[in-house]
Amino acid sequence: MLQTWLLSAVYATLDHIPPFVWDVLHVISDIILFWTHKLINYVRPHSRVVYYEAIKELDDCPSYYSWFTSASMVDEITGANLWRRNFFSRRYDFNSVLEQYSILIKALDNNDLELIKEKFSTTGPCMLRNFAGIVDKKLFTKSLMGTKLLIEQYLEKTIDGLELLDEAMVPTAFFQRCKLSLGTTALILQGGSLFGLFHLGVIKGLLLQDLMPNIISGSSMGACVAAVFGCMPNEELEELFSDDYILNIIKDDFELLKSCGYGNLEQHLNLGTLIQNLIHHGYSQDVYLFIQFVLKYIIKDITFEEAYQLTGKVFNIVIHPTDKSCPNLLNYVTTPNILIRSAINCSLGSGVISEGTKLLCKNLDNEIESFLTEEKNKTNQFLTPENAVNSNETESPYTRLTELFNVNNFIVSLARPYLAPLVVNDLKHEIKTSKYYYYKHYPETANNINLPELGIPQLNFTEMEPLAFKFKYHLERKLKNITTLEFHHRMQVLDNLGLLSSWIKRLIIDEKTPRSAIEIAIVPRMKNLSITRIIEGQLNNIPYWIKCGEQSTWPVLSLIKTRCAVEFKLDEIIRVRRNK
Repeated sequence: MLQTWLLSAVYATLDHIPPFVWDVLHVISDIILFWTHKLINYVRPHSRVVYYEAIKELDDCPSYYSWFTSASMVDEITGANLWRRNFFSRRYDFNSVLEQYSILIKALDNNDLELIKEKFSTTGPCMLRNFAGIVDKKLFTKSLMGTKLLIEQYLEKTIDGLELLDEAMVPTAFFQRCKLSLGTTALILQGGSLFGLFHLGVIKGLLLQDLMPNIISGSSMGACVAAVFGCMPNEELEELFSDDYILNIIKDDFELLKSCGYGNLEQHLNLGTLIQNLIHHGYSQDVYLFIQFVLKYIIKDITFEEAYQLTGKVFNIVIHPTDKSCPNLLNYVTTPNILIRSAINCSLGSGVISEGTKLLCKNLDNEIESFLTEEKNKTNQFLTPENAVNSNETESPYTRLTELFNVNNFIVSLARPYLAPLVVNDLKHEIKTSKYYYYKHYPETANNINLPELGIPQLNFTEMEPLAFKFKYHLERKLKNITTLEFHHRMQVLDNLGLLSSWIKRLIIDEKTPRSAIEIAIVPRMKNLSITRIIEGQLNNIPYWIKCGEQSTWPVLSLIKTRCAVEFKLDEIIRVRRNK
C-alpha cells in the first residue's frame, strides 16, 4: 500500500514540473559532458588521444563503406593490420588451414573436380563450420576489419571451388548433401519491449551485406519484427528501411497516430503518466505505435503458410502458453493456418496489448476461428518471456527449431543497451598502439636502433605511450565475465524466490537460448540509450533505432561472414537451380 502511494506521489510530482526545468537540466548536462571530455583528453597520453579520436569517428559513420574506411585506420593505429597478415596464432590450427588452402589452389588451377568434391564431401574439411578453429570468437578481438588473412583467403578459395562445381553441372543433390552436413544459421530476435525497434536495424545491416539468414525467430517485440521480415520480399524490405519511409506512412495516418496517443498533447507533457505506462504496461509509446503499424499495413490476416508461399522465408514466433497441448514454436510447418497477428499478440503476453488474447486460425472454408477450444481458452494464459523462464515447458522452442530446420548456428539480437557493457561480444580492439604507425606518422621520434621484425628504426618510447598493458586488458575482460555471471545468477535467485517485481524482470530476465547463441550477440551500444526518447516515445525513434541497430551490426559482420559465407553460397546455388 505504501509503495503504491509513493509511486503515485512521484508520478504526480513529475507531471507538474514545468517544461523549462527539463530544458535547463539538458543544457547543464551538455556543458558537464563537454568539459569532462576536454579534461580527459588533456590528461590522456598522446597515443590514447589518437586512438580514441579514430574510435570516435567510427560512431559517426553514416554507411558501412565509411565505417570500413575508418576501421582500416584504427587497425593501422593498433597494428591489427600487421596481425592479420601474420597467419600464426594459438587460437586455431594454422598448419591445417594452410595445407587445405594450398590443396585448393592446386585443384582450382588444374580444374581437378574430383579432388574438390572430395574436400567438399560430408567428411571433408570444407564442410565443417569450425574447421581447425577458424571461427573462434577470440580471433576477431584484434581487428575491426576481420580475422587472419589466411582464413579469409581459405574461405574465398572454398567459395571458388563451389562455383567451379556449379559451372561443371555437378548434380544438385551433391550441394544439398553439403548443406545438410554444414547446417543452417538462424537469427533470433530476443524480446525488446522497450528497445525492440533496434531489431529492425539489425535486419537492415545484415540484409544490405547479403548476410541475412533465411530462418528467423522472434519473441515478444522480436516476434513483430520477425513477422515484418517473413511477410515481405527483400526488395520491399530495403525500400521499407530506406530513409523515413515508415515514418512518412505513419504521419499520413491520423487515425493510427491518435489511437496510439500521439494526438493527445497533454500525454507528451505529463512525464509521470508516460513513466507509469512504461512500468505497468511494459512497452513504450513508439513501440506500441510500430506494432499497430505492422498489424495494419503488413500482417493483416495472413497465415504462416500464406507468408511462406509469398516470400519463401522461414520465420518463427515463440510463445509461452500455460496449456502444454499448445505448441510454443509457431511456423509454416507446425501451425500453417494460424494468423500471424494473433501469434504476435500471444508472444507479447496475455493482456499486454489487448484483453482476451487467444490464438486465431483459418479453417478449411477460410473463416477465422479460435485455434484452441473455448474450454482451453478460459484456462490458458500466454506468459511474457521473462515470466516464462521458470515455467516447465515440455521442450525448448529452440531445440524444436534445430530439429525442424537443421539449425546449428545462432545469431542473437539482444535489444538491451543497459546490458551492453556486460554481454557485448567482447570484440575488443588491440592492446596498444602500433610501433609501425608511429614510425610512419612521427618519424622524428625514431632513433637509430634497428627493429628487426619490422625492418624499421626503433622508436623513442617516451614519445609513444601504450594504450593499455596486456595484464590490464585481460584483467578487465575476466572481471567483466565474472560480473556478468554473478549478476545473472543473483537475478535468477531473486526471481526464483519471487522477490523481483514484474517491471524489473522485464528489464533483466532473458528467455533461455541455446548455449551456442552467445557466440554471436548483437547488442546496442550504451551511448544509444536515451531515457528521454524512451519515456516520451518520440516519432523519430523508429529511424533512430534502425540506424542504431545497423551500426551495431558492422563490427560483427566479419565474424558472421566467416561463419556463414560457405553456407550462404550453397543456398544461392541451390536456389538458382530450383528457380531454373
